[in-house]
Amino acid sequence: MEKILEYLKVAYANLRSNKKRSFLTMLGIIIGISSVIMILAAGGGAKNMINEELNSVFSGMIYFVIADESKANMSYFTEEDIEYLRDYTDEHFYGATQDANDYPGTADTVRGNYDITVSTGTPALEYKSTEPIVKGRYFNYSEYDSAVGSAVISEAAARKLFGTTDVLGKNVEISVGNMSGEVEIVGVRRSRESNGVGAALTGARSDVIEIPYTYMQKMFGAPEYENMYILLLADNEYSMESAEKVQKLMEAKHGVTEKGAFEISSWTDAAKQYDTILNLITVFIAIVAGIALLVGGIGVMNIMLVSVTERTREIGIRKSLGAKTKAIMVQFMAEAGLLTLIGGVVGIIIGLTLGTMICLAIKATPAFSAASILISAAFSCGIGLFFGIYPAKRAAALSPIDALRHE
Repeated sequence: MEKILEYLKVAYANLRSNKKRSFLTMLGIIIGISSVIMILAAGGGAKNMINEELNSVFSGMIYFVIADESKANMSYFTEEDIEYLRDYTDEHFYGATQDANDYPGTADTVRGNYDITVSTGTPALEYKSTEPIVKGRYFNYSEYDSAVGSAVISEAAARKLFGTTDVLGKNVEISVGNMSGEVEIVGVRRSRESNGVGAALTGARSDVIEIPYTYMQKMFGAPEYENMYILLLADNEYSMESAEKVQKLMEAKHGVTEKGAFEISSWTDAAKQYDTILNLITVFIAIVAGIALLVGGIGVMNIMLVSVTERTREIGIRKSLGAKTKAIMVQFMAEAGLLTLIGGVVGIIIGLTLGTMICLAIKATPAFSAASILISAAFSCGIGLFFGIYPAKRAAALSPIDALRHE
């Protein structure tokens, strides 16, 4: 142990005697390690943010799709199918609603005319968002069946339209296309906080007014629902189980006897795809950053070869005084290892800092891994040892007489 410490002290002294050269040599290692750490931290943070965003928007949502029209004995689902599922009761199943029924529209108030998103469906639409109703209530099936213009508005939309969230009982005129109608606000939903990246991925907006689909048909001429899929809403933990029960109900209703008529897909399928894509991108960029480490390692080897040449007489003197070949080799490898270790530590600090800054910019939580940091430090040290082997062997192999003759 004492010998190792002595080797490290001598190595440190030699590095300090050539500060500028040592720093320039470490620069490649610093850039490579910091790039890898930064990419892993920012990439992991972005992946976690996307998963949280997807979970927030799509949790408990199941798409129930007609996969084979011939086996399903039908080409599309209708309002009758949605009404049929209304009678299905299960503690984990919230209901079914039409999907893809978000319309760009405008709202007129005393404050002016504003762009909004009009979202329509059955009362089960309440569970499409994980954000709760903070004031009032959601429209019910009685209002849905009667095509009443009851509306639930987001806090963001309420502030935009009225300057306050105390809007229960207020009326607002909304327009979709060339048609308009008046709705009464019966509930206020908490607005979901989302960063720009999350909103772009999910398409979710905060300025939303939710109304019954039947009112949309009555006032705005929306067509009778005919689509290849229905949106099922359930407790996230039991969503697939609930969807499978619904599948059996629909198979019985439509006299389906063959498998493959219907298909179930959830947000987790999309999450897995995003995970796969992000992992591939992160790995690819990390490999590219790793090339900087390779270049840095070659720089270490070059500078160590220069060091061997400069210290040839020193090596000759040490060997003539009895220094063993192994000791000379270990000394130069210690210098190479210490050089890259210091560069690795500096690179890790810079990488952590940059990764944190990037995550703060995209409003994500940095995903730092102690394992990745330790591996990076060990890898940087390993780079030095690997690329220091050849110069160390060359130094150790020098003949004492030839070394002493070297000018």
